[in-house]
Amino acid sequence: MIIDAIIASLLVAAVSLIGALMFGRNIDINRSERFLVPLAVGVFLSLVLFELIPETLSEAPALGGIAIMLGFVGFYVLSNILHKRFHHLEADECDKKGAASLILIGDAIHNLADGFILGGAFLVDPSVGVVVAFGLAIHEIPQEIVEFGVLLRAGYSRAEAALRNLLSASSIVLGTMIIVLIADRAEQYVWILTGFAAGNLLYLAAADLLPRIHGTLRAHGGMNRAAGLIVVGFAVMSGVISWTHQEFGHELENSVPSQERQLDQY
Repeated sequence: MIIDAIIASLLVAAVSLIGALMFGRNIDINRSERFLVPLAVGVFLSLVLFELIPETLSEAPALGGIAIMLGFVGFYVLSNILHKRFHHLEADECDKKGAASLILIGDAIHNLADGFILGGAFLVDPSVGVVVAFGLAIHEIPQEIVEFGVLLRAGYSRAEAALRNLLSASSIVLGTMIIVLIADRAEQYVWILTGFAAGNLLYLAAADLLPRIHGTLRAHGGMNRAAGLIVVGFAVMSGVISWTHQEFGHELENSVPSQERQLDQY
């Protein structure tokens, strides 16, 4: 069962490579940037508002907000650290490298939480694990596509962007292994990861990427086009989230067997 769970998590991580397949080799990243960044804002906002925050508050109504706040403030501090690291670059290149680094870190935290969910599903039953893995894979597609585009925008080559995205996505394997090995202890702390990831991606969308769009509206085709693309990204990701939840389930309590359900089995 452990081997099956690890293989499933590796296959879900491999979905991160879909961005490399979607973007042609001759893509003009400067022309595509006006579409990629607003779409990324919409995708991240949907992920935060329709999945990560509800899951966090469902598991920890009293303390979940603190985890979200710490994730937001933590990324504010991290963004300033990254700005100092890349300060030797031109201003635009510094901003792009910083945004790419934030995306990779935030995605790694999110995928670690997904690994907990996937590992819990395999603890319930291997067949449930396969279904959840399929749902997670579909779930990741829109996010991975826009993340790969943002990495290209930051100046990474296609190979570098694909490798960095894959490494970030691979944290799902670590999460799966942890929950399979110490399920009883790790189960009650997953809300910390989902809350922290929510704060991370909320900061990235609202305080990092969105101001850059507003500061270069002409390059993004004006306010109407930028706002429209944010709505499109939000709608597409929301549709994927809604469909995967209905078809496969994505709630932690449906994936990780609680002590009460384990007792019921006896």
